[in-house]
Amino acid sequence: MLRRLPLSRLIRPLGLALGFFCAGAPLVFAQSVPTGGTALLSEGSVAQAGFYGGGTAAAPVATRQIVTVAGQPFGEAARVATLSPTGESYTSAMTFSSNRAVAEGDVVLLRFWVRSIETTDETGTVTMEAYVEGPGPAYTRSTSYQVNASSAWQEFFLPFRVVGSYPAGQLGFKFGFGATGRPQVLEMGGVEAWWYGTSRRLDEMPRTSFNYVGRDAGAAWRAAAAARINQYRKNRYEVRAVDADGQPVAGRRLRVRLTRHAFEFGTAMVASRLMDPTGADNARYREKLRELFNAGTFENDTKWPPWDGEWGAGFNRTQTLAALEWTKANRLTMRGHVLVWPSVRNLPNSIGPLVQAGDATVPERVRAHIEEMLTATAGGFVDWDVLNEPYDNFDLMRVYGYERMADWFKEARRHAPAVGLFINDYGILSGGGLNVTKQDAYAATIRRILNEGGPLTGIGFQGHFSGTPTSIPRVWEILERYATAFPGAALRITEFDIGGNDPALQADYLRDFYTLCFSHPRMIGVQAWGFWEEAHWRPESAFYASDWTERPIGRAYRELVHGAWRTDDAGVTGPDGRMEGRGFHGEYVIEDESGRELGTFVLGPDAAVSRQVTVAAAGEPDFAFVRQPLGALVAPGATVTLRAEAAGRPAPTLTWRREGGGQVGTGNTLELANVGAAEAGRYYAVATRGGAVIESRRVAVGVRAAGAPATEKLINISTRARVQTGTGKLVAGFVIQGDRPKDVVIRAVGPRLATFGVPGVLADPEIALFRAGTATPLAEADGWAPELAADFAALGAFDLAGDARSAALRASLPPGAYTVVVGGVGNTTGVALVEVYDAATGVPVEMINISTRGAVGTGGDVILAGFVIEGALPQRVLVRGVGPALARFGVGGVLQDPVLRLYEQVPGGGARLLRANGDASAAANAADIESATERAGGFPLVPGEGDAAMVVDLEPGAYTVELAGADGGTGIGLIEVYRLR
Repeated sequence: MLRRLPLSRLIRPLGLALGFFCAGAPLVFAQSVPTGGTALLSEGSVAQAGFYGGGTAAAPVATRQIVTVAGQPFGEAARVATLSPTGESYTSAMTFSSNRAVAEGDVVLLRFWVRSIETTDETGTVTMEAYVEGPGPAYTRSTSYQVNASSAWQEFFLPFRVVGSYPAGQLGFKFGFGATGRPQVLEMGGVEAWWYGTSRRLDEMPRTSFNYVGRDAGAAWRAAAAARINQYRKNRYEVRAVDADGQPVAGRRLRVRLTRHAFEFGTAMVASRLMDPTGADNARYREKLRELFNAGTFENDTKWPPWDGEWGAGFNRTQTLAALEWTKANRLTMRGHVLVWPSVRNLPNSIGPLVQAGDATVPERVRAHIEEMLTATAGGFVDWDVLNEPYDNFDLMRVYGYERMADWFKEARRHAPAVGLFINDYGILSGGGLNVTKQDAYAATIRRILNEGGPLTGIGFQGHFSGTPTSIPRVWEILERYATAFPGAALRITEFDIGGNDPALQADYLRDFYTLCFSHPRMIGVQAWGFWEEAHWRPESAFYASDWTERPIGRAYRELVHGAWRTDDAGVTGPDGRMEGRGFHGEYVIEDESGRELGTFVLGPDAAVSRQVTVAAAGEPDFAFVRQPLGALVAPGATVTLRAEAAGRPAPTLTWRREGGGQVGTGNTLELANVGAAEAGRYYAVATRGGAVIESRRVAVGVRAAGAPATEKLINISTRARVQTGTGKLVAGFVIQGDRPKDVVIRAVGPRLATFGVPGVLADPEIALFRAGTATPLAEADGWAPELAADFAALGAFDLAGDARSAALRASLPPGAYTVVVGGVGNTTGVALVEVYDAATGVPVEMINISTRGAVGTGGDVILAGFVIEGALPQRVLVRGVGPALARFGVGGVLQDPVLRLYEQVPGGGARLLRANGDASAAANAADIESATERAGGFPLVPGEGDAAMVVDLEPGAYTVELAGADGGTGIGLIEVYRLR
């Protein structure tokens, strides 16, 4: 599984905030029907297809007329005029049927053309739904797409896998016209479907890339959303550093880091997975919950039927209440779902027949259930969905009166006086936001509950989107409608997911939808309806696949919530001891340069926060690890020495532990002699002083026999620096080892960085790729080919949509050394990111070292190189930060006194300083550095010149190397990272 070093880590050490991720419309290229398919439709033309106008004969929802067309692959089209849109697509439809039997999982390709004739929609497009489903009463759908088209004929390809097995004539290919929102006229023709069975894979099929309004990088809504986020989701903080006598301490480096958002980013979860201690998947499930979310709900466990034991052994009250305690212990803010779901099909089996019979005891049974549920879970939930989906679930109201809705809210308030009380429904935001009838009914229901004294405090919007989601401006319009109509109610997105088969669109829509909702001042949380494929009602919508591979939508969530919206500021106190900033609302920790916690504070919307912390005198840290241990990979029988150091006054006591076991040593050093399989594992140090205890990072000790194959490698190399001219250009080098060519993707990103909040970006980067020792480029790029977008997505690289000026290329390179030179077109300058991706993971060759030369400035202009170690065991690397030695190669204006810092990416988006060095010859392991340099083939460093280097064993993970000048020095510097065998 490829891992990419988050771009946020290449920015955040400099105290820069990320901007917003956004993607432009995908480019659509000519596509054709693959060979090997069998025509699947019984009807040969739109004239032969069935048509249902809906409504009445006097007032149909839509009408159809067959017209002649020219210049297209078809000679006739159906002109469909939607006269009375209902908000539901199926109220008028055209239907084709299958001419053969189809089986579960068969691959089918649907193809058709559409154009707009008349529309009053502000987007200038017409709308219809294409869906394929089995017969009633189940109407099981295999696929569904909302189609938007403008006045030019557009060809659509919709590939899908059949859900279910059907005889000939039973699979229906349907086009629904009732959900337009406004009257319209469209034409469609050339309808074909091709059956491939299992002879073709779904990913081999052509596919129309759908879009949504507001996706493009320059969309007007983005600037307004950014301004609202800055206004409503952030506030100012001030930290004042003082010494033991209360006097200001100037020049002290501090870090102010958000540890928990105030805004609730949640997910639906499964209680049985929280409580089942067996299985790696359940452990990973719990780990990801803690890592990614601060809030959640039980997807099914607190619904009435499973609460009453009707859903089998996987659901029971004891397990649910235990899982609720687990969420408390792990600080997940939980909401309850659901107290009353008022239809027979969603009530317990013991209640449904009574409702149908009009039994007078039912209202009391419902009241008693509300009391029981709120009493049993008291203190566990911050709010509840009191009433769920009343538009389509109304049996209780129909039989016992609609005034019962307010009664349920009143009963909930009696037993939960401090809990938020929500109504919740679907189809308000989704379906293009076109179902105005349902939106009106939802508002009327809310108004009725409030008018009848129901203490409703919040409005829930489910947010289940298809592969053609609602436009972002339309989502805002709908949210504003309810915010304006009900100024006292909080808003929540209760059940977000997006279907379809376009991973890039899913990722972009999550990014944009979350951004818009986060920007709304009345929104208090956004909740995904699941995150893992094996525990998700729509598996294609999950953030993680079954094997826990992160999908683009998951990466979009993580990079937004734990990147762009995660305050992590580093700064230096001024003469008055103050450091100021502006951060997202939530809980914060203040740390010194060693990572020692100095204090905490909570930043909210009301008033700015001022916090005073006491710092130790210079050179006298209080109580913290000042040296973190590093792991090791050795041959059987070797001796391993692990070192850690904790400083404080008085000095803490250090002990060593093995993960999963007991104490194995004391002191700053742990020596493991004659290491074998029994000693392999993870170790950590524990520092104790008085009653306080802190732990070091966990490190791995691995054992591998000489000659045994290694799986560790360097992947996803990236460097960010300021590009100048001449010798100040950004020069990245890498070495490919092996005996076969390797595919690499190389990018130089400039303009796109501005959307991440990077100032002064290079406006028009260009790339030249050289074989080492040659003067003629192997390849050059000024811009990038559209087909590379698929490579970017596959490799986990952020997209370049809307950025035509950044440069990228793909090349197949034989083993050897290579150099990438990044400059600005017309000798322009600015900040750029150069990336080299291992694009052929199935080929047994490796990139064994990386190097980047560029201009080292101060603040945001130091050089940051990121890399990822992939594998299972620690990897020894040589890291060098070179300045003075470059002068021997004719480089002018070199960095005279380089300082090298190595950071480790840690969960939650932070970084931990592992090692720093300002002079390789003064390092404790200077001899190791010298011999490692010789083995790696690097040029020698002259003792005493001041070049920096370190040899370290690093566990698999993401790392950043920072090269800066001592005391703010500047000049040309070189970062190198070598993998040592």
